[in-house]
Amino acid sequence: MRYGRQIAAALSATLLAAGLFWVAYDHGSYGLTSRNSIALVVLWGLVLASAVGLAPRARIPLPAVVAGALLGAFALWTGLSALWAASPEKAFNELDRVVLFLVVFLLAVLLAPRASARQWLAGLAVGLTAVCVIALVSRLFPHSFSDTANLAQIFPTANKRLSFPVDYWNALATLVAFTLPVLLYFAVESGAVLRGLAVSPLPALAATLYLTSSRGGWIAAAIAVVVLLALTSRRWATAGALLVGGAASAGAVAALLARDELVNSPLESSAAAGQGHSAALIIGLLCLAAGLAYGVLAAFVPAPPKASRAAGTAFAAALVVLALAAVAASNPVERFRNFKEIPPELTGASVQEHLFSTSGNGRWQWWSSAADEFQSRPLVGRGAGSYEAWWAEHATIPAFVRDAHSLYLETLGELGIVGLLLLASFFLYCVVTGARRLAGRTEGERAAVAALLALVAAYLFETGIDWMWELTAVPLVAMFAMGLLVGPATEPALVGPRAVETPRLLPLARVVAVAAAFALIAAEAIPLLATMEVRRSQEAVSAGDLSEALDRAESARSIQPWAATPYLQVALVEELGGRIDAAQGAIEAAISHDDADWRLWLVAARIQTKAGDIALARRSLARARELNPKSQLFAG
Repeated sequence: MRYGRQIAAALSATLLAAGLFWVAYDHGSYGLTSRNSIALVVLWGLVLASAVGLAPRARIPLPAVVAGALLGAFALWTGLSALWAASPEKAFNELDRVVLFLVVFLLAVLLAPRASARQWLAGLAVGLTAVCVIALVSRLFPHSFSDTANLAQIFPTANKRLSFPVDYWNALATLVAFTLPVLLYFAVESGAVLRGLAVSPLPALAATLYLTSSRGGWIAAAIAVVVLLALTSRRWATAGALLVGGAASAGAVAALLARDELVNSPLESSAAAGQGHSAALIIGLLCLAAGLAYGVLAAFVPAPPKASRAAGTAFAAALVVLALAAVAASNPVERFRNFKEIPPELTGASVQEHLFSTSGNGRWQWWSSAADEFQSRPLVGRGAGSYEAWWAEHATIPAFVRDAHSLYLETLGELGIVGLLLLASFFLYCVVTGARRLAGRTEGERAAVAALLALVAAYLFETGIDWMWELTAVPLVAMFAMGLLVGPATEPALVGPRAVETPRLLPLARVVAVAAAFALIAAEAIPLLATMEVRRSQEAVSAGDLSEALDRAESARSIQPWAATPYLQVALVEELGGRIDAAQGAIEAAISHDDADWRLWLVAARIQTKAGDIALARRSLARARELNPKSQLFAG
């Protein structure tokens, strides 16, 4: 029985690591087809697990029910916003996004036995470390992955800042920040060999973090480490792991500082390949040295005495004083003024220049616009997915932006006070529940909860300053961690006659749960199938088969009749076929389903011109200009 549980735990950790790696490697699973496919797989998995009695694995605790209800209420409010949003299609897509996060949260709650946090942390450690290491390999060995070159062509800034495989440097840096507390947990709560293995990747992680040139990522990593140190009862051991790993990490960053072509011109300089090979050797040796050194220390140096509460309080107070002194010495008023200024063109900046820049790169303007959207409709917002159109119409700088780069402000603008309260309540409840579970636990159990809280703290910071909510790989890790925090995984193990737990769902509850799961499956499948049909239509156009293209576009329209995109595709195909009247009818239908999208009005102006209705075309063009006045298309 014991060996069976160990095999099940190892299999669970392996599946989690593999799934996490795949989600990140698939460009962060940012696209609708990727994230909806993930949701369908997880939903079907939960249905099958429930059918064969594998879920739930333990009694569902009350905190998990409350947290799930809060996240479910936020999903419901997101879906209801389609009733007043300018684009029901975008609101429905945002509903699907929240549903994905909800089912991953439920996955952690339903499939985790009691006191199983360690096995899930192992899966997170392996998966996250693999993502970060492969990202570093892609830079140390330029041209080893074709996707890196493709991304640099689309987004030149990505040529310098390490983004592979998630296609966004700040997201990759956030994953590094997630990895640190998880590895540090095993560095203090394992045998000597595993402790050394847990410390050995730290220099590679530091090199990856430096190459992302992510200021937010460094801050998130610092937050994760500080939270872990504050909450774990093994502070001295954790500090020792940080000291050994930090010394080797400094060497790894120094090796990169001496190799400018590798850091700033990996795909342009002929010297980058040679510098990458030598840097790989140095960083690899530093990883080996850090692991061996800490493993030897763990094996032969006795554990230091446990820090008293007074010592811990004094240490925390000292950190706060040092942090305040550092902030005061950095001239915060001037830095804040620079942060708010209209951003300069930084595409040519080096990794180091960007890392120490105080520019907000437009964030102040994006955040201010989200606040303005909130003021226009404070209680319920303008509907999920509405920020992109709001920014285009009210932009203060000429830049295309889809998200406000702050989940909290974007939620406030799109879903109003109600939406923000629901979302903030979910986050706060998970954190408070995790903090309450620190008390009265063994050192190992406390350390696991502390590592999860550190990971969540890093996410809550990053999602407040960037579009981490939208880059699927990042919030999926955070949602899984929050599910562990409030679910059975971080509850103490049962002992005595109650050691074997056999949870049961009432038949009616099981029927309701399965029915809800099928409803969510349908909700995820609808936009997925419609998007696939639109893409098949576009492929048919490229192949010159307009008949097939029209059939596919009309199929997408029948699947998702409230969405503007299928009508737009019908209009474009009809226009290519010379059926201008049909094209005009289709584009007008598209506008009726999203009258805030300036691109639809621009296409309408072109089709109306071909139809000979010049006056109507001019009105459509004027409307497109009103909805996107900063666009270079309308300059002059």
